Amino acid sequence: MNLDKEISKALQQEQHQIDPILAQEKGLFTMLGNVYQGNTRFWVILASISALLITIGFVYSGYRFYIATAVMDQVFWAVWFITGLLVQVATKLWIFMEMNRQSVLREIAHLAVRLQAK
Repeated sequence: MNLDKEISKALQQEQHQIDPILAQEKGLFTMLGNVYQGNTRFWVILASISALLITIGFVYSGYRFYIATAVMDQVFWAVWFITGLLVQVATKLWIFMEMNRQSVLREIAHLAVRLQAK
């Protein structure tokens, strides 16, 4: 039981140290906005523009699928719809991974400053 109390006490102390850090954590939209200000700003803007164009493309493909009468036309537009959807998902995933990378790099820099201060 003594070991359990020590572990519980250590976890509570760690939680008290983590709470202020989590309170400082920025929201999703702030973190997403920071991606557009980083060193890969050009690529993120390009990816966002391409994601918008791809969205327009796959919505158009879905519309064309809906109005197509021949089966071959339906298959053609369905393939383009699914391809556009997958490419858009990959683009958005890359943007969120870039957001995560910048967040991790920022935290590493904060830790390096704290370690140098000690």
